[in-house]
Amino acid sequence: MRSRVSVLRPSRRRSSSSATSCAPSHWCHRRSSSLRRRELTNCLVGYHSAGKVILRQGRYPELAKWEQEAGGVGDRLVVPTSGATLHAWRHGPESGQLVIFIHGGWMDHRMFDEQVEPVVNAGFQMLTSDLRGHGASLADAKYDTSVTDMARDQLALLDSLGHNGPVHLVGQSLGGMVAQHVVRLAPERVRSLVTIGAPCVTPESRRIAATLATVWRVSGGITGLMPEAAIRRQLPAGTAVKPHVQEYVRGATENLTKRDFRWLVRVSREAGRRLPGYRVECPVLILRGEHDASGAGKLTALTGPRWARRDPRARYEVLPGAGHQAHQDQPEAFNQILLDFLAR
Repeated sequence: MRSRVSVLRPSRRRSSSSATSCAPSHWCHRRSSSLRRRELTNCLVGYHSAGKVILRQGRYPELAKWEQEAGGVGDRLVVPTSGATLHAWRHGPESGQLVIFIHGGWMDHRMFDEQVEPVVNAGFQMLTSDLRGHGASLADAKYDTSVTDMARDQLALLDSLGHNGPVHLVGQSLGGMVAQHVVRLAPERVRSLVTIGAPCVTPESRRIAATLATVWRVSGGITGLMPEAAIRRQLPAGTAVKPHVQEYVRGATENLTKRDFRWLVRVSREAGRRLPGYRVECPVLILRGEHDASGAGKLTALTGPRWARRDPRARYEVLPGAGHQAHQDQPEAFNQILLDFLAR
């Protein structure tokens, strides 16, 4: 089954021109010359009255296999934002509470495939997306992207959907840091927060904040000394326990450069800020895989218990038999923990 594809344009960015305006097509053609192998190419062909735009697949047969894998079942959305064009996938009943899943660095929305069926069957609406500069989502200047930019993108997705009520956020690693910044920027729009292998980015302690910065700085230095091939070779085993998850990581990172990895370390370091007195008031579930030996995993072990003590509705749990991508290593156990938490 192929997904339905549409562009949702935020009302504040919508052109006043008629439905036959060539402006969207000009945007498409201007972009198409720079699209890479794994970025979707489409041509805009018309508007819906609700502000949506139907897409027709472009003539790029080499993208067909990836698009088929990425499309899946559900509504695929394309949302232009400031400096990026986001691709997102929506599943489940629109009447259900919305759960937004945010993937980790250099992964994509497919890392949450094992969550779609149980979350939807439980009556929730689910939204996944590719962060700007990842997967199908284009970025004008991806190496200048910050965690705050990516957090604002999530809010732009909600605006484009016309969703004004609070949502559940689930973020893995970088995605967990992005989710925390969504809470910081718009706490009234968040019903609950789940992080997986993501350290607290708003520590109270000056010592913890300094430790976070030092670990990221050292990680960046080590990355700078390693050959690209060695980084890509070690990454799958360093992030996942199960072979099929390692294979997913290997495929998602096969074309990454050292500059890409340095960017991830830098934005992770810059995501942290010491905020004395800051509290997350919504329910928070902080998860870490038992065997997570990644830099982010070690920092989660350091900050997670302190975070759970700091915030009145937070708790910290370790998922047995799982690595950094705990929800993929142990999907059944994770899904049960998640659904129990969302039902509270």
